[in-house]
Amino acid sequence: MKKPTEKTKETIAQGDAGDAPDGVTDRAIEAREQVLAAAADEGSAEGEEGAESRVRLSKTNRYDFGVVSAATHKSMQGNKRRDTKPEVLVRRMLREMGFPGYRCDWRKAPGRPDVAFVGRKLAIEIRGCFWHRCPVCSLSVPKKNLDYWEAKFARNVERDEQNLAALEAAGWKVLVLWEHQLKKKELPATRRLLYEFVRREDDPDYDEAFPVCEGE
Repeated sequence: MKKPTEKTKETIAQGDAGDAPDGVTDRAIEAREQVLAAAADEGSAEGEEGAESRVRLSKTNRYDFGVVSAATHKSMQGNKRRDTKPEVLVRRMLREMGFPGYRCDWRKAPGRPDVAFVGRKLAIEIRGCFWHRCPVCSLSVPKKNLDYWEAKFARNVERDEQNLAALEAAGWKVLVLWEHQLKKKELPATRRLLYEFVRREDDPDYDEAFPVCEGE
């Protein structure tokens, strides 16, 4: 399934959204808010209450998106808790460089890092540039309901900072990778960065481990 573009994500985020209930995972909260926003943007006569009634919490605390437009449903399906395209790419690079043995979405560490080498306390966080407000990309904020979305993004950033601080306080080293760093033109630099972060003391430097053949 084609991953939603940043423009598509921004379009979906144009409507209103209500506060989420307690006890729901952060990514589920984001998904719920996106659905409510999309429903409001579609001009539903039910309003916010009607939109919320169509979002159902499953037994696994994952939201059932209910009856929404095909385009909205397709976009929502792109927001998975784990195994996103960027995460899969990072894990593949780790295996190719000789670093298997990681845990995914490790629940015993603060914030459940996307990739964790538990024994060495190395955590890799892979963040989407739109929802987590990449400082490099500086993506625009939805124009409708500006106050709400600015507050929502501020909460995301604050939560990221809290998780990072909690990991470091618990003795973890953390590498944050942004979605734009996993685009094709950025991959060589990101691959090197990833290797230097996870390599062991007796592992060679990157250039020694992966020498560039003359003429490449």
